[in-house]
Amino acid sequence: MKFPQFNSLRANIITVVVLASSLAVGLFTALVSYVNTRSSIAQLDSRLATLADVIGQNSAAALDFRDAKAAEEVLEALRREPPVISACLYNTRSLLFSEYLRNANIAPCPRFATIGRATSSDRRSVVRAIQRGTDSVGSIEVTADLRDLNDRNNRMLVVAIMMALVSLTIAAFSGAVLQRRISKPVTQLASAMNRVTADGTFEAQVPVEGDDEIAQLAGGFNRMLTELERRNQIARKAESKLLEQARTDSLTGLPNRRYLGERLGHELARLSEEKWIIGLLYIDLDGFKLVNDSLGHGVGDLLLCEVAKRLKSRVRGTDTLARVGGDEFTVILTGLEDDEDAVVAANAFIQSLSRSFVIDGNEITIGASVGITTRHPAMSDDPDLLKQADSAMYAAKRSGKNRAVFFSPELGLVARERLTLERELRGAIGRGEIYVEYQPEFSTTTGRIVRFEALARWRHPHLGNIPPARFIPVAEESGLIYALGEFVMEQACRECLEWQRWSPAPVQVAVNVSALQFTSELIVEEIETILKRTGLGPELLQVELTESVMIGSLNHSAKKMMRLRSLGVTLAIDDFGTGYSCLGYLPELPFSSLKIDRTFVRNLQLNSETTTMLQSMIDLGKKMGMRVIVEGIEEATQFEAVVQMGADEVQGYLLGRPSSAPRVQFAQHFEKRRTTITGQLSPQVEF
Repeated sequence: MKFPQFNSLRANIITVVVLASSLAVGLFTALVSYVNTRSSIAQLDSRLATLADVIGQNSAAALDFRDAKAAEEVLEALRREPPVISACLYNTRSLLFSEYLRNANIAPCPRFATIGRATSSDRRSVVRAIQRGTDSVGSIEVTADLRDLNDRNNRMLVVAIMMALVSLTIAAFSGAVLQRRISKPVTQLASAMNRVTADGTFEAQVPVEGDDEIAQLAGGFNRMLTELERRNQIARKAESKLLEQARTDSLTGLPNRRYLGERLGHELARLSEEKWIIGLLYIDLDGFKLVNDSLGHGVGDLLLCEVAKRLKSRVRGTDTLARVGGDEFTVILTGLEDDEDAVVAANAFIQSLSRSFVIDGNEITIGASVGITTRHPAMSDDPDLLKQADSAMYAAKRSGKNRAVFFSPELGLVARERLTLERELRGAIGRGEIYVEYQPEFSTTTGRIVRFEALARWRHPHLGNIPPARFIPVAEESGLIYALGEFVMEQACRECLEWQRWSPAPVQVAVNVSALQFTSELIVEEIETILKRTGLGPELLQVELTESVMIGSLNHSAKKMMRLRSLGVTLAIDDFGTGYSCLGYLPELPFSSLKIDRTFVRNLQLNSETTTMLQSMIDLGKKMGMRVIVEGIEEATQFEAVVQMGADEVQGYLLGRPSSAPRVQFAQHFEKRRTTITGQLSPQVEF
């Protein structure tokens, strides 16, 4: 037998227990007996409650399915618990469903469940409701026998009384010894714990004396404080990192909208104490959606990162650059002397994005529309600067994009108008407010109507006629352009089918497809479906595309065009010379017509440079085998000039205005064919 060391706490405790046990047992026999009995009963009650909960949950399914046999099998598991003599399982109507009796001498369960069966000196019962979620499916009562427990307590009481007589003489001495050896270090530990609790510090170390268990406890306490301090530091670092992540854009690493709001609030709070001006720029990339849709989100994400780097290179140390949305960035400018400083900064950001980006072998050109607003110390009102800058940014987009616009109160009205238009446009097609007008295009050699261009129109019951220049950009920005474009194309194809009955020669219909629509992977299938649904021959449909469809992947766009040409659909470049003009793409794309924008015709008589440019574009189109269409003919001199330059087809108000009843124009046209002179269309013909 191994004896404990003399100077150990264990030895001290054993010595004291041996000397004082007799007195302790004698004096506290009654208390120990009572506590032990109550504790044993409490443990038994707890065990019974646990068994009742477990058996009850295991019996829930049997109660649900009224499977008495399954319930008996579950209750039979109580046979492994010797104290348990019976268990009664009741359903939701408090009727006995199943029971368990350890032997035949046990009284059977009552037929109906009661609130609680009376307990006696030799039995304990526990009743538990059986729950499935929040619903009660029944109850269970488990009963245990206390005879073994009572016998054990009686024997212990007899032994305790005998030991009490022996320990009476030595209790006082043992208590004094125990107090001297233990009270001092315990008091030190308690004091250190109180300092930790009160001050929240982990530096409350306690002295370690000796090598007994109390000393080991003190050493363990000191090590615990050291570990807690280490973990507290880790937690503070993790919290700081989480806070930083919550305020940082995960893609670009720039501050996000949350941090922008905090920073802007901080700068505005300081503004009353300073004399300089705060500026806020709202930057939205032009053409980013086309890149995302045509080249994929992976390329789009890489482009955003490169844009962030360029913008960051133009930001001063006192300014804040943040990414607040998909392709939207904001800059807080501090220390400005006047509003013009904000305009200069905005133009610098636009200039920084003017150079092409090369992403995964794709050369991408984008622009940026910037909204500007400022806040002066003398201002008494408290405007929403972010909303103001956002409104100015949308104004920049409406003004032609790739430019900066300063906020004015009128722009707030424009922003609200745009929201109103978007809301009303969502149901305009279903309400029959959208309709199509058709403007004729004439051959310069035969004077014949060769085509009508389909133009979307919106007649609102309260807002009146809303021009396309106002609602088409809203449709593109909101994504409604897809439904609008499909509606216009189907209406135009159905109308074109009717024209063939009126005209001795085929007459095409030209339908504009926006660059955003053309990015759809299913655009070719959608056009083919409309042709089949309406019965229009594909050779009678001309799809007009602007040069902006070349943004992103030229090969991707060219494949879609080739598929359309293989269907028999003809393609035209619309508004040539005003978009992302790059002559290098023309030989690679299957365009059959080149449509020159009205801007060149409008300035035809103003300077010779415009005449030279127009002649060059007409010559370019004809040399590449394309028919050249000139739009915007409003004066006879313009008509005569473009005919002399070699244009194949013309369009304009001089020759025919848009109409929702093109068949009337057909009738007028056939009646006036006598006015055709030398094979050319007379500009005096009225339609």
